[in-house]
Order: sequence, then C-alpha cells, then structure tokens
Amino acid sequence: MIVDAHSHLFPPSWNPGAGIPADLFSVDYVFERQAEAGIDVTVISDPHIWYGPRDLGDIRSAREYNDFVAGLMRDNPGRIAGLGSVTPWRGIEHTAEAARAASELGLVGLAIPTSDRGQYLDAVPALFWETVEELEIPVFVHPGTTVAGDEHMQAYRLGELCGRPLDMTLTLARFILTGTFERYPGLRLLCSHAGGAICMVSARLDFGHELRHAVQLGPWGKVELSRPPSTFVAQLFLDTVTFGVRPLRLALDTVGAGRLCFGTDGPPVPFPPSRALKLVSELGLPADLAGQVMGGNAAGLFQLVDG
Repeated sequence: MIVDAHSHLFPPSWNPGAGIPADLFSVDYVFERQAEAGIDVTVISDPHIWYGPRDLGDIRSAREYNDFVAGLMRDNPGRIAGLGSVTPWRGIEHTAEAARAASELGLVGLAIPTSDRGQYLDAVPALFWETVEELEIPVFVHPGTTVAGDEHMQAYRLGELCGRPLDMTLTLARFILTGTFERYPGLRLLCSHAGGAICMVSARLDFGHELRHAVQLGPWGKVELSRPPSTFVAQLFLDTVTFGVRPLRLALDTVGAGRLCFGTDGPPVPFPPSRALKLVSELGLPADLAGQVMGGNAAGLFQLVDG
C-alpha cells in the first residue's frame, strides 16, 4: 500500500483563473498521479498558502474547505483521505470547527499552519490541544504564506526555499522548549518537509537545555523539560518531502523508519511522483521498513485501514 501523505487541493469554486497553479483545483490530476506511481491513497490538505486577498485563516474559509474535502472523501472512498483545515490561534470557533471536521465530517486528521500573524505553536490555546487529544486525531503541520524573515525573502522565492523550512524549525523548537509538547503527550504531529531543519538542530537544542543555567551565555525561559529536547524531536512524525536523500537520511536517523511518511507535495509541486518514490528507494531500506515508510505509517496514523 502506498499512501501520499502530503498533497493539496483547493475547492474549484475558489479558482481565481490566474495566479495559482490550476492543478491545485483538479482532483483528476491527483488521480493521474496515483495511476502514474501506483499510489493507493492520497491525503489531501489545505496548504494554508494563498496568493491573493483570500484569508485561509478566516473561519468561513475553514468551514467551506472542510465541507469540500469531506465531499472528496465521500465521492472517492479508499482513494482520497481528507484533513480538516483550522487556524487555532484565531479563537474558539476554530477549535469547534476541528471537532466538527473530525466528529461530523469524518475527516481523518487536521491541518494547521506553522504560524499565524507572528504566533507559533506554543501560542495555540490549550483548549485546542486538549480537544485534539480527546478526538485522538493527528495534526499535519505545514508552513503558511507568511514566514519568519519574510521581508528578506521576496527574491528567488526564498520564502519557499528557505522561509518555510525556517518557520517549521522555529515553531517546533518553540513547541518543544516551552514545554507545550511535554504537556500534551497524546499529540501526534506529522511535520511537512521533514520538519524543516529540526533534525539538524536537535542536538543543538540539547546543548542549550543542558547549559540553561549558564547565565553568562544569555537568558533562558522558565520551563525546564524533564528530559532532553531531542527526545521530543524523536516523537515527531516527518514526511519525506526533502528533495534530496541526505536530509532524508538525517530524518530517518532522527525519528526512525516507523515515523517517516511518504509524500510528494503534489499538487502543487509538478515533479512526477515517481521522483519522490525514487528518493525513498535511495535510502536502501529493507522491504518491511520501506513498506512502513511508503504507506504503513500513514495508514496507521490516519487510520486508513482497519487494524
């Protein structure tokens, strides 16, 4: 079983006709990709990225999106799995929408951005995380339109190339070091783009935490974790969207084959899915572990198959 855990679509009614790739509005394109690469199930989410005036964090957009992706699931059972879109910093309505997405619409998880209006995962209201734990659903974390250092990243699409991994790294580091992740041990986070650079800085987080009382090095926060930060990094689920085998090997070494989930990021990335399959094959995993990465982990995480 092959599960593409990272793919995006928008409702066709949102199509502005220009400025956003047309494939982002076409479920038929997703089916073409499935056929080309032998993908069994595609997990569809809102990328929280929009080029134009629409605010994807508005509760009305979230509700409309969730109805759309729930319809995709109903119309394409066994081929499409949908994630509910919420922006939990925006208030209790988004927590209520998360519950509706899971309990009423039957969506298999939630998708949230790495940050919103300069706030990161550690600033998400506690009620949201408590609700997620009660619902026992996973959360897919994906960078949004605006990222850390955005004002320096307008040329060469640096926001896409550097900014989104940076925003992911920063939000996960804050989530861990502030003790938020430790307070909610039932959370299951799937982080897009292999968690940005969180694997690369994992040991550096340990270095900082170990020297947290060395005031000559600068201030530290109030939280003292019960164990090294790297152990929380190891609890993350990461997708395989790295575009190179070396960062993917680092992700594998950091969280293990049981927490890697195959993804293509297409749409909108126009690379053929066979390219993403080849990247995973370059890890040289034995068949059982490769099977976990290619679909078993995502199937278990999103409860796509019984047992």
